[in-house]
Amino acid sequence: MIPLVSHFNSNKAFTLIELLVVVALIGILSAVGIVSYSGYTTGAKQKNAELSLNTINLGLQEYKSSFGSYYTGASTCNTGSSANIVSNVMDGQDSLTEQDFQFCISVSGSNYTIKAKNPDTGCEISLNQTLKATRNNNC
Repeated sequence: MIPLVSHFNSNKAFTLIELLVVVALIGILSAVGIVSYSGYTTGAKQKNAELSLNTINLGLQEYKSSFGSYYTGASTCNTGSSANIVSNVMDGQDSLTEQDFQFCISVSGSNYTIKAKNPDTGCEISLNQTLKATRNNNC
């Protein structure tokens, strides 16, 4: 009688189909991971901008205590306004210019709104004097 093992191929290699299935699975998993990571980093950047708005608010209150009125030199959101806020309101202690957002302060009498705007995505986060944060639909 012939042994049963001799009828089977003794090569221990993967077939082309098995390799293609593994490559496809790795591709699907990496696509899901990249999308999740992208959403995570976007949310983290927005949260960082929100924290910066609170920091600017504290600096703005200190500025008013020192000079009797709110800082009005950064009403349009751009890179220059972020740098002005850092040098005049935050005493140069924080670098807002390293973020994806641009910051500005709109003042009308005793009311003010601090804004963080991302020029690439159109996301805008605002904080008013009652510390109420709002976001537009692009966030």
